[in-house]
Formats: sequence, structure tokens, C-alpha cells
Amino acid sequence: MAFVRLAHLMLNIKHKKPECIGCGACCDIAPAYWAFDAQGLARLHSVARSDEAFDYGTGFEGDLPALREAERSCPVNIIKIQEG
Repeated sequence: MAFVRLAHLMLNIKHKKPECIGCGACCDIAPAYWAFDAQGLARLHSVARSDEAFDYGTGFEGDLPALREAERSCPVNIIKIQEG
């Protein structure tokens, strides 16, 4: 029987929500991870923790292409995806 280590399947997502301009690129590209809030700004669906600058979440390795595209498409460069 093979075991998969869950730690290798997760990605770290950092979203600097206070600097979001509400363009919606991340919501369109990766709707499983981002949606618009009541103010029309993008927010992570699942926030593991927050500080003054960032919301932090996790993503699945299989979603890496969409998450990277969301990261690259953000016009204000406030999304960071980190592997492992």
C-alpha cells in the first residue's frame, strides 16, 4: 500500500487584500480560491490566518497552474504562491 504525504500536496497562498483593486482576475482564473466580498474586492475563500498585510491560505498542488496564472495576472502583484 502506498501512502501520500499530505504536506507535499499543499501550496501556500499569500493574498495582500488591503491592496486589492477589485479587477477580478483571480476570481475568474481560480474561482475555487477567490471570490468578491461585499466591497467588490477579491478575498480568499478559506483563510487559515491573517496579519496586517496578508491573508494566508492553502491550495492543492493539482491547482498550481491556475494559481500561478492568478498570481501572474494580478495587476497589482499582491498574490504569492509558494510550493511546500
